[in-house]
Amino acid sequence: MKPVYFCARCGEELSRTVEECPHCGYCPKSIAWRTGVGALIFGGALTLVSPPVGLLGVFAGSLAICGSYLLSPAE
Repeated sequence: MKPVYFCARCGEELSRTVEECPHCGYCPKSIAWRTGVGALIFGGALTLVSPPVGLLGVFAGSLAICGSYLLSPAE
């Protein structure tokens, strides 16, 4: 028996082996990854101007990228 989880967008039950929701096409890994990369780039640039705020952005981006791997289906 495979563990299941629910789609964050449509709420349908999904298997852990799917990459995206077959009902609505939602892919949590790609959304979290893009957000994390954006925060990482913006935080890195902001570090040159305001280091405390920029480092916070780098930290948030790193967490989002790591979180995208946790959201991805297990193999």
